[in-house]
Amino acid sequence: MQPLPSDQLPTLDPFLLLHHIGPVAFAPDNAGLPFGPHPHRGFETVTLVLEGEVEHQDSRGNHGTVGAGGVQWMTAARGIIHAENLPPDFRRRGGRLELLQLWLNLPAARKMEQPAYQNLPAAALPTVALANCGKLTAVAGEWEGQRGPVHSLLPGVRLAVVHLPAGGQYAVVIPAAETVLCYLARGEAKLNGQAVPAQTLVMFGDKGEGIELLATTAAVLLLAAAPPLREPVVQQGPYVMNTTTQVMEAMRDYALGRMGVFIPHYPG
Repeated sequence: MQPLPSDQLPTLDPFLLLHHIGPVAFAPDNAGLPFGPHPHRGFETVTLVLEGEVEHQDSRGNHGTVGAGGVQWMTAARGIIHAENLPPDFRRRGGRLELLQLWLNLPAARKMEQPAYQNLPAAALPTVALANCGKLTAVAGEWEGQRGPVHSLLPGVRLAVVHLPAGGQYAVVIPAAETVLCYLARGEAKLNGQAVPAQTLVMFGDKGEGIELLATTAAVLLLAAAPPLREPVVQQGPYVMNTTTQVMEAMRDYALGRMGVFIPHYPG
């Protein structure tokens, strides 16, 4: 499913897109995911693995696999070709998969910087035990005294994942002038007193609102915050730039091989 963009929420500057894939059970000897080699320019992709495993390969020679609780953070910037799929052994044996993928816009001044890839297994992400049960995992920026290890080209971005048992609580105040993305991926909860079902994106303002979460069942919440860019956005599929001319240049550069050559990695 795609909580962002939607008819109710077409934009959430600087967050471009949120996909929730699964949960889905793959049979043994399956064909994997339909995300073969494709280009990107002008933004960052964040893949958070809730269950299962995901393999990344790209035209810069990066290759990695992360499992549950891990994150793959790719900075497309000036251009990269990548693919995400189930690792070969996962395809052979089958299993359950659930992912969140978030796209982050980049400021105009940084869209043409060098691409990068960060592979962060669960053990590399600092986790904080919450006072009212549950835990918070810091992915980017500072949360509860912990700083996530990700380096992003989006200034001021902060991202965390909160896990709560039934009855668990978490409260946070997002600073004024930051856009808030608050997505209940699993479970049911009350957000600021309002009942929210699973797979719901909740809209908050940019006035420094407090967020109070009470889990009525075991719940997983994605929290992201960043100052809005307030720049023109022109998107054509996998390219997110500031003008139509820049998007056409991205298409040309991909066709001319200027985003690199994708060479599949086959484990020995």
